[in-house]
Amino acid sequence: MTIRAHGQPPKTLATRPKHLLPSHPRIGRLHQVNTGRNDAGHLPSPPAPGKDSVEDEYRIHMRQQPKAARSCGFGERDRRAIDPPPIVQLTITNPNLTKKEISRRLWDQFFVVHCTIWSKDGKEDCSIMPEDYRQQRRLMGSLAASAFVGEDENGEEGCFFCFSDLSCRTSGEYRLRFSVVVLDPLRGQVGKNSSIRASVMSDVFTVYSAKDFPGMLASTPLTRRLRDQGCLISIKKGKDRVGSKGRDGDESSDEDEEEGASSSKRKRAKKQ
Repeated sequence: MTIRAHGQPPKTLATRPKHLLPSHPRIGRLHQVNTGRNDAGHLPSPPAPGKDSVEDEYRIHMRQQPKAARSCGFGERDRRAIDPPPIVQLTITNPNLTKKEISRRLWDQFFVVHCTIWSKDGKEDCSIMPEDYRQQRRLMGSLAASAFVGEDENGEEGCFFCFSDLSCRTSGEYRLRFSVVVLDPLRGQVGKNSSIRASVMSDVFTVYSAKDFPGMLASTPLTRRLRDQGCLISIKKGKDRVGSKGRDGDESSDEDEEEGASSSKRKRAKKQ
């Protein structure tokens, strides 16, 4: 079964542990939704015996840092994604909850992480281009990601947000800022009382011009593991040479494509 938020990649339930599966998925989700909210819009945690109720504390941290990208200019063709794809992980802490209860929180709540681009020192939001540019947004692609709950490369369960479709129009050094919000489960939208629960800033990465771009890196074990479980993220073979030219004078993109794509193209060419 797949639950899809509007405009977002699906959250796959195929690998959900058996002890977390409700007897009826729809009834299980509605039961969790209707437990009530406090004035801050949070889904309250059940109080432990003899203790006061404690709200969940949300934290996100970088699991995969961006390193490089090729500037895509102001056209829509041949844009390349930031490499490797940034991946952030959400954790919930609450002294009144067991590990199993926290795991259920990650599966049942509606989380979205939004991405913006910032200056190298992390002090200036660079999302908006100067007024004399026709295109007003510096960062292109899917700027928001929904949650994917699965195992990392070490077999540990986590709640991940993968940004495999981000491109930058201009060269330079930047950082990415990721912020998590909780959606209104009844509408699949940010509620009136919703606010940013946690944020994290990436390391500095470099956006190169087309001629200086060093090429894509091979996909990491984390990327491959998430892909194996159904996460919508591309797998790259990478390349180990710099500035190689293709037939059109641009960098060769054979190594940048998803594994298997090049061989499929060659097979189709032979048939023709």
